[in-house]
Amino acid sequence: MTTIFLFIYNLFFISLLIPASLLLLIFSSKYRKEIFYKLPERFALWNYSKNSSKKTIWIHCASLGEVRAVEPVIEGLKDDFFIVLTALTKSAREYAQKMNKAHFCALLPLDIYPLVLKAFKIVKPDVFVIVETELWVSSLCGAKRAGAKIMTVNGRMSEKSFKMYKKLRFFWRPFIKLIDYICARTAADAQRFAFLSGKTDNISVGGNVKYDRDFKVNSKRSDFGLKDGGIVFTAGSTRDFEEEIIAQSYVKIKKSYPDIKFFLAPRHLSRLGEVKKILAKYDISYSLFSQKQDGKNFILVDVFGKLQSVYAVSDISFVGGSLVNKGGQNPIEPAAYAKPVLFGPYMENFETEADVLLKYGGAFKVLNADEIVLKIIELVCNKELRIKAGENAAKAVESQKGAVKRTVEKIREEAEKSVN
Repeated sequence: MTTIFLFIYNLFFISLLIPASLLLLIFSSKYRKEIFYKLPERFALWNYSKNSSKKTIWIHCASLGEVRAVEPVIEGLKDDFFIVLTALTKSAREYAQKMNKAHFCALLPLDIYPLVLKAFKIVKPDVFVIVETELWVSSLCGAKRAGAKIMTVNGRMSEKSFKMYKKLRFFWRPFIKLIDYICARTAADAQRFAFLSGKTDNISVGGNVKYDRDFKVNSKRSDFGLKDGGIVFTAGSTRDFEEEIIAQSYVKIKKSYPDIKFFLAPRHLSRLGEVKKILAKYDISYSLFSQKQDGKNFILVDVFGKLQSVYAVSDISFVGGSLVNKGGQNPIEPAAYAKPVLFGPYMENFETEADVLLKYGGAFKVLNADEIVLKIIELVCNKELRIKAGENAAKAVESQKGAVKRTVEKIREEAEKSVN
């Protein structure tokens, strides 16, 4: 049955791949860059070499967030194992190379069985580690065919994803059962994986490795032309329609606090033109982060990789993708600086992180511009509350640490069992 499903999956994948690629090439400049970036690697044309007798651990991540999350895991393994790191996106692949902790980096081949099997025969991994929920059918089968132990670490199965997999459980169960060990983030994630696989003896709760990552960067207000003492608010990783809400919030709050500083960092820089039009619509005078600060109170972050530096100097932060149904962004990133965090109702992708911060009193849920304004004013007027909420945010982050150590230990255990 698994073979039949694998054959059907590959036919379906290939039949969708060509028209989807053509549509993206024609209508999306953003994805056009993704498609052509290191294109040979998508076909397993890797310049791979291994001059080591160490066992090989292949770690696969989807996007930049996952690569950054497993950075300390790789750090804990790289001295004793040969590490291969693959990713799906251009930004993740670039960061993996820049990180320079894995021994070999590449894009994951297209999930067509002959291609991924070729890659697994080249690498011959002892353990194939999937980060979060990267359930690629051909890759799972290729790893098993190559004799690798398969692990899922930081295993995440959101309620939304679970509903989809549950409807097609008859199809997914044979492939999920190929995973030798699942190290889930939470008990809820573990239960969902157990339901889908029909197994419980190979699943444990290891926690979320994202808590263990050192998010903090050394950043000072003077780096951005800011003075000490003023209030700085940052809206990070915002998505479509959220910039308008942030603009509305700024227009309202500056009537009471004309000197407040607002940083706006869109999730995708390709939308900067659209965001500038929104700011013009509300007659907001702004500076670009990339240019010398000219004293304006609204700064549009137009460069990649600087959000952490901005969070570091902020008094209050908002995490985007949460006022619209995009699943939210990681609230731990600003919370790690011991500052209160705001987010909307759509935090499915970071449900556990959001719940922990709310439980500790380090975060606040907002629904619209009016609620953002009211919460900012409350935190500005009540310095004691603002400091206490920040301390609670830091405590929430600290309470969840330890997942990296547990994850590294489990990967080592599976590597020892490998006979490759």
